[in-house]
Amino acid sequence: MSPWPEVRTPALVVDEAVFERNVDRAIKLMGAPGRWRAHIKTARAAWAIARLREKGLTAFKASTTAEVAAALAVGAPDVLLAYPALGPVLSRAVELADEHPAARVSVLVDSTEALEAGRCGRLGAFLDVDLGMERTGVPVRDHARALAVVESLATRGIELRGLHTYDGHLADLAPDELRDGVAEEARELVALAEGLERAGHQVRELVMGSTSSFAELLAHRLPSPWMERLTLGPGTIVYSDLRTVERLGGVFPPAATVLARVVSRPRRGRLTLDAGLTAIGVDAGRPHAAVAGRPELRVGLPSQEHLPVEAPEDAAPAVGTLLSLVPRHVDTAIAQFERMYVIGRSGDVRVEPIVNHRDPA
Repeated sequence: MSPWPEVRTPALVVDEAVFERNVDRAIKLMGAPGRWRAHIKTARAAWAIARLREKGLTAFKASTTAEVAAALAVGAPDVLLAYPALGPVLSRAVELADEHPAARVSVLVDSTEALEAGRCGRLGAFLDVDLGMERTGVPVRDHARALAVVESLATRGIELRGLHTYDGHLADLAPDELRDGVAEEARELVALAEGLERAGHQVRELVMGSTSSFAELLAHRLPSPWMERLTLGPGTIVYSDLRTVERLGGVFPPAATVLARVVSRPRRGRLTLDAGLTAIGVDAGRPHAAVAGRPELRVGLPSQEHLPVEAPEDAAPAVGTLLSLVPRHVDTAIAQFERMYVIGRSGDVRVEPIVNHRDPA
């Protein structure tokens, strides 16, 4: 008997078999699980992070201390808090490092002041390098500023573990522009790393690449020894989403969908689902979602709890019909939920908690 009629919607549903196939394909493309520093802001569930560990991944990155704690709890040996750690967040990162002495816990740093106010304990640091997002990080061409930050770490006995980048600004470029942008950014990052090493600071790891760019980065091939020190940071590919399908085709099919109900048919050719902004995000362009298996249904602009859908009159689903939405950006969709319904490998359905953004500790 199907459990879905009894599920309150909107609800997040994950197909475990598709998730595993996506992970296996990613590892095959990267060449080895050790090449992948997976961003678990997408995985966001203990079972999924544990499965990545079982597949051989040893290094992860996270956006919150709650995600760091979740990774450490399932035995992750190397976790990077890929977000500026200041004040109480820094203190919590230090606590987590102290509670898990067998693991390497690191934070991002982009200024000489960043770690001044806190006790850093066993924490290591990655220099946050800005490739063009202009959100955080030392600009990749500002070698003098990068050296000043790295030398500040050294004077305080904080280990430099590598350089970290994010290239989300390349996500929607045409293929040729994406390839050229990745190649140029790789050259600039290698130049920065070589400059730091000439100044006496070893750079052991380069974290580069997102879901949109990791394949181009692998094809570009950095010069030795940097190719050997490269780790890739995509996260979205574990569940995939509409934007990933558009970019990479059927290589990574969607494993996560939002289950929604038709709650109204206000006029001919229009129906409304109970999956507005509280279930899907609007941060990655249009369409914000698509109805799985129903290309004739066109998703409109959501309000807080409503999602209008245009439908041919002869194909419009009745009120009460359950539909599955593929989010355009799965990360922000997952962030709206506290639990996910996981379809197991044998077809059973179980409920798994989602790691909250807020660390209760």
